[in-house]
Amino acid sequence: MEDINVDREFKINMNLSGLNAPTGKRAMELPEGYYKGKVSDMYINAEKNAGRVVIKVTVAEGTYSGTIRTTGINVPKSDDDKVRYYWRGLAESCGYGPNDLDAGNIEIGSGTFVNRECFFRFTPKDLTSDGYEKVEFLPGAEWNQQRQMFDANKDGGSSSTNGATLGGGNSVSKNEVLSRLGLGGAA
Repeated sequence: MEDINVDREFKINMNLSGLNAPTGKRAMELPEGYYKGKVSDMYINAEKNAGRVVIKVTVAEGTYSGTIRTTGINVPKSDDDKVRYYWRGLAESCGYGPNDLDAGNIEIGSGTFVNRECFFRFTPKDLTSDGYEKVEFLPGAEWNQQRQMFDANKDGGSSSTNGATLGGGNSVSKNEVLSRLGLGGAA
């Protein structure tokens, strides 16, 4: 039986330069943490969301070096638009200081950030409440302080949110607490 309306002699013109062939591997998983990176690309996609700048950041060192994550920041609509704080965070993360940023109205573009080192905190989508990955750009000193606290908690420190341990530093099980209150549990 012969297929009807098929073209086996087709020809397509396209440019394949600069592309990487698919490898079948999933994008490298990136765990929650603090990373040094490099802003590798920035653009506005007029077809999808002309009011948002897409930012690609590449992890620059460590086990996950080369891993790329994508985020974005909206374009400010006015002089009091709160999104400007995020732009300040990105600028400080990329090494710009008060002398650069407090000069009044400044012009920024992709050339302001692309290929610059940056510092960011990454939260995978399964740990966020909105179901999206989160990339937070931080000034270098703040990034270092938060990273040290994060690493201390991850590497054996208390992960308790209140920072204290019941019993003056001694860990107490649920059963022990119930027993002490006379509500059952182990003695």
